[in-house]
Amino acid sequence: MARIKQKKSLKPRHKMVETRIKDLQLIEQRRRQIAEGAIKLFVAKGYHKATVREIVEASGLTMGSMYNYVRTKEDIIFLVYDYVTRALRDDLMIAISSVDDPKNQLKAALKHNLEAVNRHSDVIMFLYQASGSLDRESLHDVLARETEYIEIFEDLVRKSLAGRQVSEFKLKLAADILSYLGVIVTLRRWSLKRRFESMDEVLDGILDFMLRGLEFLTDEGVQRPSLTAREE
Repeated sequence: MARIKQKKSLKPRHKMVETRIKDLQLIEQRRRQIAEGAIKLFVAKGYHKATVREIVEASGLTMGSMYNYVRTKEDIIFLVYDYVTRALRDDLMIAISSVDDPKNQLKAALKHNLEAVNRHSDVIMFLYQASGSLDRESLHDVLARETEYIEIFEDLVRKSLAGRQVSEFKLKLAADILSYLGVIVTLRRWSLKRRFESMDEVLDGILDFMLRGLEFLTDEGVQRPSLTAREE
């Protein structure tokens, strides 16, 4: 089996948003309020049209209190990304924690991921659209968290295929595909709802497609076409 050159994963820098408060529990609580209020507002109006004052009101805080926990509007959008990515990861881990069989654990993870993306479709769409508003440090942190999320699926796939010959290249590629294929539910939602009667059936169909596609990982007899073959 050919050796695959391993790329270094992005390591989270754990960006620190400055605060004037020392109580860590209070910081966590208030920033959760800010993130939840901002999410509702950003989804409804967009990042650029939403004002800090409106975010303050949506969060149930005062302007003075808000600036104890963040400095800028850019800090707020980072808190939103931080809140959502942590919630998605933590919810996924809870969803699979009671499943022991590796194959069933992978299936549970894929099913949960699809349902989460479908349930939070508006938020996911906003995150994709607003990623350009993140500063370099925030973007690096967010991308590192995405990599960690993908690596959860990589580990689940690896365990589900234990004892079988698996192409490392295909396994790592599959982890990317499986963890983000569900976003089609967000990006193509309008079309899926128009073309199919039930989103539940759509989710089941995507899940079945992904599970069947796992055979791609161990089908070493199928070779990728060479450039000459494609030209012919």
